[in-house]
Amino acid sequence: MSSMLFVGEERSAKAIAMGVHWEDGALAAKQLFDALRFAGINPSDCSFTNLFEWGGKATVRRFNGLVVGMGRKVQRELTRMKVEHVKIVHPAARGSIRLKENYNQHVQGKLKDETKKETPQT
Repeated sequence: MSSMLFVGEERSAKAIAMGVHWEDGALAAKQLFDALRFAGINPSDCSFTNLFEWGGKATVRRFNGLVVGMGRKVQRELTRMKVEHVKIVHPAARGSIRLKENYNQHVQGKLKDETKKETPQT
């Protein structure tokens, strides 16, 4: 079972047309997966859901681990739901954060303290 759940909003029209989901690592997920690998996190060890799709809220409520909210709309709803979460910029965001180096640094910075908590010290 994964210890991290990444929560997006909903699949884009392009993702639906292509038949891809977060786990496929396509479109916005490519940017996210690259940033996770940069931070030393294997994307296949993570779970993914979209909050505003069927079953999304239930998945978040029953998840036992670190919830990562991607984007402001998701973060507002997670706060309303009283779900503790780490906030990251959505991987499809525009502007300077869109540059791979900037996004990699952002994700690593937001998740590094959280991943240390999960790693047992020897």
